[in-house]
Amino acid sequence: MQPFDDEQISLFLDNWYNSRFADPQQAQRWKESLQKALGENDRIKLLARNPLLLTIIALIHRYQAVLPKQRNKLYEKAVDTLLVSWDKNKELSNHQRLKYLDIDDLKRLMELLAYWVHTQGTVGKNEEGGTVIDKDDLIEKLNQEIRELKELKLYQAQEETERFLELIQGRTGLLNEQGQDYYAFVHKTFQEYLCAQEIQYRAKNEYDLGVILNCIGENLHDAHWREVLLLLIVEQNPKAAAKAIRMILENGSEYEEWLHRDLLFAGYCLPENPKGMRKADSKLVQEILEKLVELEVSKEEQVGDKVRSQVFQILCSLGETDFEKQALEMLKERSDLIDEKRLLGYQVKLGEKDQVIPLFLEKLLEKKDYEPLFFWRFDSVAIFDQIWEDIVNALLPLLRDENSDVRGSAAYGLGFLGKSSEDVVNALLPLLRDENFNVRGSAALGLGFLGNSSEDIANALLPLLRDENFDVRMSAAYGLGNLGNSSEEVVNALLPLLHDEHSDVRGGAADALGKLGNSSEEVVNALLPLLHDEDSDVRWRTAFALCELGKSSENVINTLLLLLQDENSNMCWKAAFALGELGYSSEEVVNALLPLLHDEHSDVHDSAADALGKLGNGSEDVINALLPMLGDENYRVRWRAAGALGKLGKKSHKILLLPQVSQLIQKHQDSEYLGTSIDLLWDLLVGE
Repeated sequence: MQPFDDEQISLFLDNWYNSRFADPQQAQRWKESLQKALGENDRIKLLARNPLLLTIIALIHRYQAVLPKQRNKLYEKAVDTLLVSWDKNKELSNHQRLKYLDIDDLKRLMELLAYWVHTQGTVGKNEEGGTVIDKDDLIEKLNQEIRELKELKLYQAQEETERFLELIQGRTGLLNEQGQDYYAFVHKTFQEYLCAQEIQYRAKNEYDLGVILNCIGENLHDAHWREVLLLLIVEQNPKAAAKAIRMILENGSEYEEWLHRDLLFAGYCLPENPKGMRKADSKLVQEILEKLVELEVSKEEQVGDKVRSQVFQILCSLGETDFEKQALEMLKERSDLIDEKRLLGYQVKLGEKDQVIPLFLEKLLEKKDYEPLFFWRFDSVAIFDQIWEDIVNALLPLLRDENSDVRGSAAYGLGFLGKSSEDVVNALLPLLRDENFNVRGSAALGLGFLGNSSEDIANALLPLLRDENFDVRMSAAYGLGNLGNSSEEVVNALLPLLHDEHSDVRGGAADALGKLGNSSEEVVNALLPLLHDEDSDVRWRTAFALCELGKSSENVINTLLLLLQDENSNMCWKAAFALGELGYSSEEVVNALLPLLHDEHSDVHDSAADALGKLGNGSEDVINALLPMLGDENYRVRWRAAGALGKLGKKSHKILLLPQVSQLIQKHQDSEYLGTSIDLLWDLLVGE
């Protein structure tokens, strides 16, 4: 089952509410209400990408008008919907012929099953579903649990197991067949939630908080148990929750002084919004927030990108919790030490969105500063989802501004937002005929960013391939390549541009043809001569285009290897990048990349390090060449080297790398290069 994107979610909700309300305005109000709820809760929005879960969420919203704020309460409602309310007008015992189990037994049995399944580990675990379990093992476990639960004879339990599986798989959908002889929970969320409920049941049954604390202690920082533990903690009363979080904060995990994993996990407990925390432990929340803010205001070179990314995610997740106001006040008190785009992001997520939008528009239109938008769109989707509609509504009128610079900036900005609504497309199309070439080019780029491959957009861009201005021709080629419309008409219109007098246009056309994926003999034969173009950028773009088309011949590899020696450093790093993307890790390629690690240009040895990481050749020569780069004076080089070593370490050399990285960190405790070594340590121990 493929996950829904935003457009598919919107279409589903249109159909859902239009089929349930005769009044279109009422249907629209309900749809907007649910969309708002999804936009305000990142985790629930992620669940909504699963079609089954979106249906359940819509059902809960339909009958309760609002979604529960706490996700454990939402999961409770979702499980109840699947087990009880999905077909509430039919008697369970009559409809499904369950002879011994009643409604109250169903959830109890699913909790037992979820705990058993979860303790099997992650073997066979797919991306969305839970752990995959052998059918015979599942039946044997159900026989045992049903027999004990209802005090049945073996043959009675076996018969009831068959009926139970038919019900759970066929009517509730909680379990799905995975292939011929395997089962798994339809979504890992259900496995995790029900597993947490089982642990909670055991603790209550034994009147022993130690059951929960022991589970946390045994599984803390095991990624497989992360969500279970968070869901378990939020189920506790205030005093017990505070005790569990305090235990985590003071756990003393290995490398805590550098990785802060205990602090970060304690921090992730706060977005769950456990009630009564301040009353139970007045100092705990303050202590956690103070430590998180201290990491936020510390220099990135000292803390590392991985840890700072976690801090950003935690603090942004405190919106609409009991800790929102406190966190924002503490951040604003230290605002002089916080990067502007991060501070604006905090304000968006922690209740000051309306104050941020005008500041952002000023940066976008007057200063042509797209950095915050780039950061929010690619590094923090949750922030981007919360502001994009407001920004679109502010930019649309500016497409008609008398100032061409304003029109061009607004067109580019709307495209960069990447939200291809009908209103946005219809507003951009007329600008393709604007009298100002910058506006035409910006509109072409903007439409390309949107990625809408409709025939109308492609047809509107095609004439611009013949525009008198070469920038417009290049932008139109880029736009068509990004749209993904590989019709014969589009391809035939791009081919002549490979001979354009301007190298930027030739390179743009080659780039577009590579993205469109048409690997016909005509396209390949037209591209091959450009491997010898007088312009090195065209040669690189052509080689990369042929790689994208699956034509990475010896000729292409040799062209890229020659470009590694180009006197233009810009060509060197691009060629290294292309070789890394190709994944062709021959000895010749690796040996050609290694000397570039000592190139005088930082962008060259940066790209070479990244390529070696992608190629996955973890030889001693490669690792020994990369390790010294962790001390390079250029932060980006250090970051790339750490990333490359992290990839190589995860493949086969973790045992070799861990002690070396640990010694490197200890040796350079006060160095401004410490952060990249911490990033590498994070990759080796925690992963991406």
